[in-house]
Amino acid sequence: VVLSTFPVAIPFMLIDEPGTALRVSNAVAIAMLYACGSILGSYAGRPRWVVGTIMAVLGIVLVAITIALGG
Repeated sequence: VVLSTFPVAIPFMLIDEPGTALRVSNAVAIAMLYACGSILGSYAGRPRWVVGTIMAVLGIVLVAITIALGG
């Protein structure tokens, strides 16, 4: 769990503007969700791209809700 936070935190160390770093961090998190969903789909015997896409869409919905609530 600790190692999975590093890719999401790296944009805050490299980008000076907090808003841009937040959006890049969100994109990294969504890409990681797709990758983990793809691996899960392979393990479960389902189409990798379908499970990966479902996970990524779930992440996009959660980011949209967070933005709508002021985040």
